[in-house]
Amino acid sequence: MNLTPSQWAALLPLLIPTLGACLIPLMSLDKDQASAKWIRGAMYGTALLAVGASFWYLTGLWNTGAQPSFFQLRMDRLAQFTGIFVLVAAALTILQSWDHFHQEGWVKGETLSLLLFSVVGMMLFASTTHFAVLFLGLELFSIPLYALVGTVRARAESAEGGMKYFLTGAVASSCFLMGGVLICGLGGNFDLAAAALTLKVQGLALDPLVLVGAALLLLGFLFKVSAVPFHQWTPDAYEASPHPIAGFMSVATKGVAFIALLRIFPGSLAPLSGVGVKLQSVVAVLAVATLVLGNLTALVQTNVKRMLAYSSISHAGYLMLAFVAGTPAAFSGMLYYLVIYLAMNMGAFGLLTAFGLVGEHTTFDDLRGLGWKRPAMGVAAAIFMLSLAGIPPLGGFFGKYMIFRELVSTGHVGMAILGVLASLVSAYYYLRFLVALFLQAPSAEAERLASDRPAVHAPYAGATVLVAAGIVLAGGFLQTFLADGFTRRALVDGLGLIR
Repeated sequence: MNLTPSQWAALLPLLIPTLGACLIPLMSLDKDQASAKWIRGAMYGTALLAVGASFWYLTGLWNTGAQPSFFQLRMDRLAQFTGIFVLVAAALTILQSWDHFHQEGWVKGETLSLLLFSVVGMMLFASTTHFAVLFLGLELFSIPLYALVGTVRARAESAEGGMKYFLTGAVASSCFLMGGVLICGLGGNFDLAAAALTLKVQGLALDPLVLVGAALLLLGFLFKVSAVPFHQWTPDAYEASPHPIAGFMSVATKGVAFIALLRIFPGSLAPLSGVGVKLQSVVAVLAVATLVLGNLTALVQTNVKRMLAYSSISHAGYLMLAFVAGTPAAFSGMLYYLVIYLAMNMGAFGLLTAFGLVGEHTTFDDLRGLGWKRPAMGVAAAIFMLSLAGIPPLGGFFGKYMIFRELVSTGHVGMAILGVLASLVSAYYYLRFLVALFLQAPSAEAERLASDRPAVHAPYAGATVLVAAGIVLAGGFLQTFLADGFTRRALVDGLGLIR
């Protein structure tokens, strides 16, 4: 089959990281200890090259305004936004993982290959409304993540966390599959947009089976974003994962799921307006539960990674509020918030690697006094924590403000007030992170152990932390440029939600 230039243009952003993912395991076949260091560098270089080339190609498409397609694969503005978002997260993850896995003593080439396959699945998942392709993308990015959670097999909790994630993920994927089958079967088309239009014409928009199908589809999305009550896997999986993988899961999985949800529900299933109204009420209730449980549970955590996991759950609640408001401006605010959230969370998890806190050494006690020993990292930590708490003028504040403003304008004042109160509660556990860094001295035992260990060198992780801090600061002072020139254009040219 001869492909047109437009079809190649739609496929290349996916083919480049796929090629990198296939090459990396071949490099790891060399077992010669003398060349191990060079092979390791080549694997990481290949992964970065694949991610960078795909990123460069997507930014070229964005700048030219081209929106190519390959049958059901639509590389439109929204898909390009998703690809850039995921590739930036992947690049930060690869750089952090070089330092982290050397600290863990577990450097394996298959980790990078699995990460790249997951990246391909994420871009595919957010680039289509055809259910067969959508489910293929879901599994392609989910299965590698199940393995990546338990990648450090030397730690017992890795296998436990990976198994919990796999079992709960399998149930969620089954529900997602059944929901799509019901809608596509009743609508007579695998394309969800065409199926929804057919159901509307036939007067089946509010058929009980259609409602059940839409609810099951929504369940699959809510699992991926860690919304209550589908959040149980999150703290165990994040704690068991290597820090860079936990950071990647917290931002990329959540971001892609929200963007795909945006493409499917306000987009493809728009003809089923009655279903949308009913599901909006469900999302509102679950958003409230997610905000309350995520923030209250994070208050009592002693492990930093578990705190960040429950923090991630609470941020899913903030993002779900955009669907409660349901306006194009709220969706634009959601995309903007995802960009800032990427920098905040990748930076927060990267701090642990930069400080040399691996394995079980991720409690608040392990953070004591490190802010003064590594002042640049301490300042970056302050930027991340204050932004996560929604303190102005940082990027996190404006992301929440854009969503809360639309809640008020659509009459959901109570939801906006709840969101503000949740942010105030979250300030306690984020400031607790900074108190440990700057206001608490390390114990004598910790000082003794630190003196016995060699000094930690994590230049790549430290660099990614500083880059992430710069993005958060830029988001606070350049929010108009990001919101109007980037996220708004993704909605205008991708979904046509704003005219």
